[in-house]
Amino acid sequence: MHPNQYRQRLAYGINDALEVVPVGRSLLYEEIKAGKLKTFKIGKRTLIAAGDLTAWLDGYKSAA
Repeated sequence: MHPNQYRQRLAYGINDALEVVPVGRSLLYEEIKAGKLKTFKIGKRTLIAAGDLTAWLDGYKSAA
């Protein structure tokens, strides 16, 4: 077993988030610009905290 196999991710880059969430890049950026999905930067990288990504998805579940 690889030691990192079960380590939980704390944050996702934009491309990583797009692999996890089945939405298009444009929609993801629109949600960020509208303030519905929080991001932060480390250096030049824009990241989304795992908890913020989950909360954003939960918002869509409750709206449905």
